[in-house]
Amino acid sequence: MSSQRYKPTIGLEIHCELNTRSKMFCSCLNDAGEKEPNKNVCPVCMGHPGTLPTANQEAIKLVIKTGLAIGSDVLKECKFDRKNYFYPDLPKGYQISQYDLPFCSGGKIDVLDAEGHSKTIRVTRVHLEEDTAKLAHPAGSDHSLVDFNRSSIPLMELVTEPDIETALEARQFAEELQLILRYLNVSDADLEMGKMRVEVNISLSIADAPDKILGTKVEIKNLNSLKAVEGSVAYEIERQLKVIEGGGKIVQETRGWNETKLETFSQRIKEESLDYRYFPEPDLASYRIDDDLLRRIRAEIGELPASKRARFAKEYFLEKQTVEIYVRNRDLGSYFEKAISELANWVKEREMKEDILAEEFAKLCRLCSNYLVSDVLGLLKGRPFVQNEFKVTPENFAEFVTLIHEEEISSKIAKIVLEVMIETGADPSHVIEDRGLAQISDEGELNVIVSQVLEKNGKAVDDYKKGKQNSFQFLVGQILAVSQGKANPQVARAILKKKLDSE
Repeated sequence: MSSQRYKPTIGLEIHCELNTRSKMFCSCLNDAGEKEPNKNVCPVCMGHPGTLPTANQEAIKLVIKTGLAIGSDVLKECKFDRKNYFYPDLPKGYQISQYDLPFCSGGKIDVLDAEGHSKTIRVTRVHLEEDTAKLAHPAGSDHSLVDFNRSSIPLMELVTEPDIETALEARQFAEELQLILRYLNVSDADLEMGKMRVEVNISLSIADAPDKILGTKVEIKNLNSLKAVEGSVAYEIERQLKVIEGGGKIVQETRGWNETKLETFSQRIKEESLDYRYFPEPDLASYRIDDDLLRRIRAEIGELPASKRARFAKEYFLEKQTVEIYVRNRDLGSYFEKAISELANWVKEREMKEDILAEEFAKLCRLCSNYLVSDVLGLLKGRPFVQNEFKVTPENFAEFVTLIHEEEISSKIAKIVLEVMIETGADPSHVIEDRGLAQISDEGELNVIVSQVLEKNGKAVDDYKKGKQNSFQFLVGQILAVSQGKANPQVARAILKKKLDSE
């Protein structure tokens, strides 16, 4: 059998803890980072008999906000349901969730396929439920511990259609959703902290089967990193392929992901949804969503990652990889736009034709971006860029960029100036003056430097006279080195050429 005969069919279920002050059905603090066990608890979230839930209205708004952002239809009438199952982290013996009438139905998120083309992944639904408690299994012990701090934290679940076909697409979907949630301030969506958890449903089927019968579905639970999402899907495709080609049968089951061995492992036989015995939550009334609420929520959405990518590429003449840096690091993107605004004003003050002004602005955009992405991030040495903590103002950074653009400082001097600016917050002009880094433009002084360089590099002079143009650039480099980067490149080149051609 050939592996090309089989097509992976992949769907995702993604849970995200919402950014609300209180829990889903009680007034306890929603603080997933609380270290003291069972601190943020009450009879409601601990499932004591006789307690009644009260739905968190802010959590409902955040779910609707997410749905609107990804193009979902918001149902006019929604309700909560009881999902019945027993597990030690579920004190009531059931979870309040949603079944047939979720808040949001449909939607889509675009990713890139293996060839770099845009591909739409459809969303089935976005619904709201409560999180469970957290189990701890002390090493070497014969017991487990339960921490109810997480119990009843608002949990949004997004379910995709089985449109995903590769491990890369699965990762990209989770990554793009994470970005969207952060742009909306709906969730921190931190996978490592458990604020976002990914589950994968995957099966293999014969690619050209006329009836499109899907293979047996396997679920991979609780993936807590983007790397794990991609790695587990890639491994599971290969594992199922080997089983099928070896004459075996895929068992419908739930599997986990071993980060150390980089392989999935069997956990339990998978239950069907009917096993949960869903029925309407009797302690909560159904909800009617009116158009006025939708208008207010839609007005809060703002710019999303996809539209920001398109705008940055169009307005600032940047490559895709650079745009992606600004999309993922919102603080850096915001700082870049503030600096560009200053540069735009500087360009407008120049007395040039419109087409030349546009060309100058494009050059400044790329120059500004290059120094931000390469030099600034490099000098931060792996520390995150935080705009409020960055000492250099956008105005000073824009001035710094214009000095380079106008060749008033060399790239070598620019690196020195920038490092001092980041350390002290000083403006570039003061740094140049205080450190004696001003450019040498005096022809007399440069004449002396050029003569010294020509005297010490006779071979390069001879090579130039033989027609080797690279020798000219070498000599310019030597002039900049002798002047410690201070020589005005344009003036130095003119003096050098005059001297070489006159000899």
